Amino acid sequence: MRSAAAYNTKASVTRLNRFRRGISHFVGRAVPRSIIGWFVVCWSSFLLASVVVGALLLSLYDQSTTEQLRRASAAVAHGCGAIAARYHFFTTGVARAPADLHDPDFTRGLTGVVQIALHDLYGVEGGIWQRDEGALAYAFPTYEGTGQKTDLPEAERPSIREAAEAAALDGAPYDRRREGRAQTLLLHACPLPGPIAGLSAWTMARVPTTGGQAYIQAMAGLGLLLFVVLGSAAWLGRLLLGWSRRLRRLESALATSNDELPKLELTGQQDLDRIVEAINLAGTRLADARRTSEALVRQMAEANRLATLGRVVAGIAHEIRNPIAAMRLKAENAVAAGPDLTRKDNALRVIVEQIGRLETLLRNLLSSVQRAPLVAVPIKDIAAFLTERVELFREQAASQEVELEARGGDAEARFDPARIAQAIDNLILNAIQNTPRGGRVTLSSERKGDRLVLSVADTGQGVPEAVRAHLFEPFVTGRSEGTGLGLAVVREIAEAHGGAVRAVHRNDGTTFVLELPWRPS
Repeated sequence: MRSAAAYNTKASVTRLNRFRRGISHFVGRAVPRSIIGWFVVCWSSFLLASVVVGALLLSLYDQSTTEQLRRASAAVAHGCGAIAARYHFFTTGVARAPADLHDPDFTRGLTGVVQIALHDLYGVEGGIWQRDEGALAYAFPTYEGTGQKTDLPEAERPSIREAAEAAALDGAPYDRRREGRAQTLLLHACPLPGPIAGLSAWTMARVPTTGGQAYIQAMAGLGLLLFVVLGSAAWLGRLLLGWSRRLRRLESALATSNDELPKLELTGQQDLDRIVEAINLAGTRLADARRTSEALVRQMAEANRLATLGRVVAGIAHEIRNPIAAMRLKAENAVAAGPDLTRKDNALRVIVEQIGRLETLLRNLLSSVQRAPLVAVPIKDIAAFLTERVELFREQAASQEVELEARGGDAEARFDPARIAQAIDNLILNAIQNTPRGGRVTLSSERKGDRLVLSVADTGQGVPEAVRAHLFEPFVTGRSEGTGLGLAVVREIAEAHGGAVRAVHRNDGTTFVLELPWRPS
C-alpha cells in the first residue's frame, strides 16, 4: 500500500507537468512570427522592466521618507525625555520657584539644560515653555547655519504654544505632525514636574519630503531611467524603420520577379545580407535546375512523340496489312479461277469491302490527328438530338438483343452538332459492341453548373485493366477486331470544344462521360 507521502509526491509531479505544458502552450502561442515582432516584444519587455524599476525607486523613496519620519519622531520624543531628565537634575534641591522666571541666570541655566539634552540629536531643536510666561529657554545645538541659533522660530510659535500648554495641562506627552509641500514638521511636548507650575518641554524636527537627499536620488534615478527608455525607444524605432525599409525593398524585388528569383542587392545589414546571399545562391541553383529540367522535358516530349509515332505506325501497318492480304488472296483466286465469273465476282466484292474498310480507317485516322474548325450552332432541343442518335442504332442494337434508350436532356445548348454526333455515335457503337445479349445501353444528358454532361452507360464486361491507362490513345482497344480509333476521335472532338472525356468503371459496366462547356443557344 502506497504511503501518503508517495501519493502527494506523485500528485505534485502531475501538477508540475501540467504547469509546464501550459507554459509551453502559452509560449508557443505568444512567440512572434517576425523579426519586427521580436523587436517589439523585446522593447516592450524593456519598457515593462523600466516601469518596474521606476516603481521600485518610488517605493524605496517612500520607504526612505517613512523611515526618516519614524527616526525623527523617535528623536524628538527622546529629546523631550532628555530635557525632562536634565531639568529634574537642574531643579534638585530647589523648593520653590524663582520670583522672576525671566531672570538671566535662571534662563541661562534652562538654556544649558536644553543644549546638553539635545547635543547629540541631529536636526532636533527644543526649549522650555511656561503656560503664563511663554518661552523660557530655546536651543538648537546641531544647527548648521552661521553661528548659534538662539531665537525661537516665530512661524512655529503658535504650534509650540499649543503643544506645550496641552502637555502641561494634561500632564502627559503631546505629539503634533504638520504636513507641508517641502517638509513635515514633527512636534513633541512633555510636562516638567517641579517647583514651577505649568512648565513643559518641547522638541521639534523638520523632515524634508521634497528636495532632500533621498528625493534627489529618487528623482535622479527616475530621470536616468526616463532618458534610457526614451533613448532606447528612439534607437529601436530607427532600427525598426531601417529593417522595415530593407525588408520592403526585398519584398518588392521578389514580388516583381516573374518565373525566376531576381538578383537581390545587399542591404548593408549583416544579418539580412546573409539571407540575401543565400537567396541569390538559391536563385542561381534554381535557374540551373530549371534549364536542366526544361532540357529533360524536351527530351521526354521528343521520346514520347517518337513512341506515339511508333505505336501509330505499328497500328496503321497492322490495320492495313490485313485488308491488303485479303485483297491479294482474293485477286490470286480470281486469276486462278480463269473463266469462272462467279469466283471473280466474289473476289471483286471482297476487294471492294476491304477498300471501304481501308477508307474508314483512314477517315478515322484523319479525324484523330486533324482538328477541323468547329461550327457551333444553337441546339433548341437536346432531348430530340439524343433521340435521333439512338434511333440511328436502334436496329443494330436490336439485332444483338441490346436495349437502347435515351433519357433526360436540357432544353437547349450550343455546340457543333456534326462533331458531337460523331462522338456520340462512336460511344454508342462502342457500347453496343461491348454489351452482351440482354444488356442495356443508356444515353443521357444533364447540366452541372457551367458544364453540359453527355454520358453513354452500358452493362458490359468493362474495360480490361491493361488498356485503361491508354484508353483514349489511337490504336488502343480491348477487342481483337477493333481499330482503337473511335475513342481517340471522341477525345479530339471533346478537346476541340474545350471539354474532356473520361471513363467511369463500374462493377456492372462502363460509363463514358463527355463534358462540354455549356453555352446558351
